[in-house]
Amino acid sequence: MVLTPNDVGILVEHSVWKRGKVIEILSPYAIIHFPALANSPQGPQRKLREDAPQLTKSEVQSDPELDGVETGPAKPKKVTKRKVKDLSNGIDEAVAWFEQTYPAKFDDEKFVDSDLRNKRAAAEVFHANFGEGRGGALVDQAQHAQIASTLDGIFRATNILSPFEIKAVHKAFVKADEASTKVLGLTLAFMANPAMQSFKHMAEAVSQLPADGGKVFTWPIVTLLPFLAEPKRFIALKPTNTELIAARTGTNIKYDTTPNWETYDAVLRMSQSLFERLQPLGAKDLIDVQQFMWVTRELT
Repeated sequence: MVLTPNDVGILVEHSVWKRGKVIEILSPYAIIHFPALANSPQGPQRKLREDAPQLTKSEVQSDPELDGVETGPAKPKKVTKRKVKDLSNGIDEAVAWFEQTYPAKFDDEKFVDSDLRNKRAAAEVFHANFGEGRGGALVDQAQHAQIASTLDGIFRATNILSPFEIKAVHKAFVKADEASTKVLGLTLAFMANPAMQSFKHMAEAVSQLPADGGKVFTWPIVTLLPFLAEPKRFIALKPTNTELIAARTGTNIKYDTTPNWETYDAVLRMSQSLFERLQPLGAKDLIDVQQFMWVTRELT
């Protein structure tokens, strides 16, 4: 089935998480509330592709556990500092769990899911449009509409941003003005010379996107483009997952909610170290590393 905005409020069945309720549609994603996940660190709501093959419409459209669940924008549940500090499984245990859960390691069909494929596809879109000097040429030619349209598609193509972040950047990119071009230009400059000043300029450009009140100055939005452009060098920083893996590895990433170079530099160093640890298992780049961070997130 393919969920549409008209399906908000219906009950669906998931092949693993059983019955759930469609809370919101943010194409190409659906936010669904699953009671079976109520005790997980991330809470009961999940963002899935609106055409996820695991979903079917439930034959039952009334359920005591779901009838009282409100539809509309979800409030994301954050992992608290206490939960991070109480983490009992370190990186050795996480790797051992990964090897047991995914026998084929990074080539396991269960690991290579639709979201991982979407990240790789988005990376290919970035390269096809902006790689090998094409992005710089578009910036020099002030091709605002073309740049904004391509960036909008890239930012909407993966599960890295929250629904709220996707909405915010979409509001900015549909304006197709020079703010989008500035983001691309300064992102390319940062990748050419990753340092404190170039990161600051890139982050400031993102913070100035005209999102009409939407929050765009977040870690995932600031770090997404470098990650997709060069996934062997850069990673998209998702705060909860990053703090969890830092706790597992005993790394002080000097985390701050405001995007800054000191934190990102520490995260890059940590990610490269983890990449080296996972390469013998078949990890190809930091896209695989981030997926590893994601699948091990509930191993506390």
